Amino acid sequence: MFRTTALALTGTLFLAACIAPPTTLQTPPVTAAQPVAATAYSVAPPNAPSGQVVDSFARAFLDSIQAQSIAENVEYCGYFFIDSSGQLFGTPPIRGRSASCSMNAPQPGQGVVASYHTHGSYRRAYAAEVPSIIDLQSDFQFGIDGYVSTPGGRIWLVDFQTTSTMQVCGRNCVYADPAYNDRNDHRIRQSYTLTELRQRKLFSD
Repeated sequence: MFRTTALALTGTLFLAACIAPPTTLQTPPVTAAQPVAATAYSVAPPNAPSGQVVDSFARAFLDSIQAQSIAENVEYCGYFFIDSSGQLFGTPPIRGRSASCSMNAPQPGQGVVASYHTHGSYRRAYAAEVPSIIDLQSDFQFGIDGYVSTPGGRIWLVDFQTTSTMQVCGRNCVYADPAYNDRNDHRIRQSYTLTELRQRKLFSD
């Protein structure tokens, strides 16, 4: 069990619009976050954990909310942050919609190191096993990393420093939708740059 602490987050709307529809369907309208200055919001103390420590925390935290996200077929989102003693915490998950989750932008000095969100349940009509372009752009806009869990039980890290995304762990590393169909898993790469995501042929998972 993880302690979740409320964090006062104000400012520009952060919208994680996550699921990229296949080419056979029309793209639903998406409201993009308003542009802001390229500023890093992750103001953490010198003793702050990083790398695999944060990855492991993200994996366990997302695993704890996956079942509810899948059962309700909605996204849940929030932030991982570090307090003055260097401890990692997650903000209470915000309930979103089936393909989006909105929250306020983090502000400088709050110790936010990453966003997090789930992708809800498996739906044949959506390619939800990789982060979307908007997922990446939202984190890059605020200069923070992001973690995304998928219906198939994958965890992705959105890395703003390399402007890319990579799998922290693969299929079934966290709770997965029992209805998930893995017929297209062979098409899923271990990592993508933003350019590669734009060029990626969409397919129904």
